[in-house]
Amino acid sequence: MLTDDVKAEIQSAYSKFLSKKDYKSRYGQRQMIAEFARYLGGIESDSKGIRKSKHKVCVVEAGTGTGKTLGYCISAIPLALSHNKKLIISTATTALQEQIVAKDLPDIVNNSGLKFKFALAKGRGRYLCLSKLETQLANDGSVQDSLPLFMLDNGLGSPDNKPLYQNMFSAYANQQWDGDRDKWPDNVENKAWSLVTTDNQQCSNRRCSYFHSCSYYESRKLLEDADVIVANHDLILADLSLGGGVVLPAPEDAIYVFDEAHHLADKALGHFAVHSPLKGCQNWLKQTSKVFTELLPYIKPSSRLRTKAEEITTLTPSIHDQIEALYLRMEQSLDWNASDDRYGQRPSPMGQQRDNQIVYRFAEGVVPDELKSISSELLKLFIGLCRLVDEINNDIIRSMDEKPDASLSKEDGESWFPVIGSTLSRGQSYQDLWRFFSTDDIKGQPPSARWAVKKVFDNFEDIELFGSPLMADSLLYSRLWSKCYAALITSATLTSLGNFNRLTNKSGLPDESAYLAVTSPFNYGEVATLRLPSMKSDPGNSVAHTEELIELFPQFLEGHQGTLALFSSRKQMNEVLDGLPTALRTQTISQDEMSKQEVIKEHKRKIDEGETSVIFGLASFAEGIDLPGDYLTNVLIAKIPFAVPNDPIEAGLSEWIESRGGNPFMEITVPEASTKLIQACGRLLRAESDYGQVTLFDSRLVNRRYGKMIIDSLPPFKRRYD
Repeated sequence: MLTDDVKAEIQSAYSKFLSKKDYKSRYGQRQMIAEFARYLGGIESDSKGIRKSKHKVCVVEAGTGTGKTLGYCISAIPLALSHNKKLIISTATTALQEQIVAKDLPDIVNNSGLKFKFALAKGRGRYLCLSKLETQLANDGSVQDSLPLFMLDNGLGSPDNKPLYQNMFSAYANQQWDGDRDKWPDNVENKAWSLVTTDNQQCSNRRCSYFHSCSYYESRKLLEDADVIVANHDLILADLSLGGGVVLPAPEDAIYVFDEAHHLADKALGHFAVHSPLKGCQNWLKQTSKVFTELLPYIKPSSRLRTKAEEITTLTPSIHDQIEALYLRMEQSLDWNASDDRYGQRPSPMGQQRDNQIVYRFAEGVVPDELKSISSELLKLFIGLCRLVDEINNDIIRSMDEKPDASLSKEDGESWFPVIGSTLSRGQSYQDLWRFFSTDDIKGQPPSARWAVKKVFDNFEDIELFGSPLMADSLLYSRLWSKCYAALITSATLTSLGNFNRLTNKSGLPDESAYLAVTSPFNYGEVATLRLPSMKSDPGNSVAHTEELIELFPQFLEGHQGTLALFSSRKQMNEVLDGLPTALRTQTISQDEMSKQEVIKEHKRKIDEGETSVIFGLASFAEGIDLPGDYLTNVLIAKIPFAVPNDPIEAGLSEWIESRGGNPFMEITVPEASTKLIQACGRLLRAESDYGQVTLFDSRLVNRRYGKMIIDSLPPFKRRYD
């Protein structure tokens, strides 16, 4: 309930913040605050704080410059405190996550009068594991000799990174570093870091001798005391996939704010997708057999665990043979040469390696009976394998607890626990894959996407299997929306073609959810122009379109110091760049030349020194980059960013919609392209003093029926038809 006291607290906090920062009140921001407060205040709960109201979500699209972070914090924090719930703010990008923790929340604490504690939540893999660091620093001799051979073969205990690990140990011991990878002063390569961090399966928790000085669990203590937790979409989805409440507070006790929420559904699909190369799985089986062969000498002679380990070494070869049978049947029975399928089953280049891959998509997600039968048998075998590994894992845990009937010594148990835990985790992921390929989809629901990729290298071939839900709607509804106490969704781009339909369908938002579109405070019509030059070519004719872009770009680059040119195709981007006059090519930085961060850094350096700079980028540059003022006054967009037509998930979803009498192009392709164009146009104006123009080089915007729909959905810049 929104009491008068809480309402007064929100109003007072907002007024104090504006006064102390000497900011003006923004109409859109006030709308956000009121909408979120109305939604949260309308939730009814019982005496134990359990939600009684019907589940629904509050959705607010807030244009650039609205001040979203302040808007949701000022309303949600007082209400979360009054409801005795944790507020979890989730972002899609690290940049926004760091901004909220380092700048926005401290600003609110210092200037609003609100009293609350906040903390940053990260996954276990971002923190140092002292037990693994000790293993890496083990000297030659008795300690080194006690390591399992399998661990040595995989780089554990190797001297390659010993100076780095010694520095880490010293910095941690002297409290100069808290074990957070992101706070280490230098870049740490993924391979080196992977050897000194851990995951849920490999961590022995309280049984670890370093538990009370563990950097990860120290960070968890901060979460327990925090009123506001800043996380990211991936961490929340990972927690939900474990059942919720494992890493973060339970959904029932949490109020979520999803900033950059337009990424949530796609990230959810990634978390519930499965994949594995078949020969890669066979290699893992050989490694697994080796692990348990090397474990045998450490097991006490009379232990029943010895039988389990021996059983695994005899089981893995039969699984290996079954995968070989599946590989041969797939190679022989699938039409790998199909290249005229409308949803794309055709060879595609693998870049500079000159290797090819061929995608075979199972129509409607249906796996042929013979292949499904083999997958079903593999599922049974992997269930049996994982059961044996789990039993051994539990016995190793007993050894660390120094139980008298344990099969290993405490020291050996501690050495082997991460190896067996990692093996169990990998085995369970394969188990999920075979379940995906042996189980029928629920009738009436969107089928899953299933496809195979045949990879051909110079001296090696493999077939990789992929499976994914087509939509995240039921997953998000069942695991998040129907369980959480409350959820607020916001972003600058949540609508498609002027409505929330696409977001609602993709994300499975509950009925009766609240929706509000808040306009940006920017005076678009006076400071920005949308140009649509008359184009002779159709983008469907890539050769003619590219030639026309090469012809037109010089005149549209003239007079602008900072330009961003966005392409949907790497091939076209490089061809346009190669076709430009030498003088313009020297001013241009392509995203293929360096990392995204380095491109931005170099672009800013050139502008600061009075030079002209042009960035050539793909989809990743259409979102999440901030180039205010003179850094960017000119955005060139080569064509409407329609999704790649041969993406298996997009193809499967289109197929399903078509089977139900729908029009996938108008229901999916056009709305998604509209959202991407809005994001691309959003690069131009980042602050109220910004100005410039956006040019769209696509004739379909003016001569196709859907073109007008897309143009009408873009920010209300002044229109100019050349």
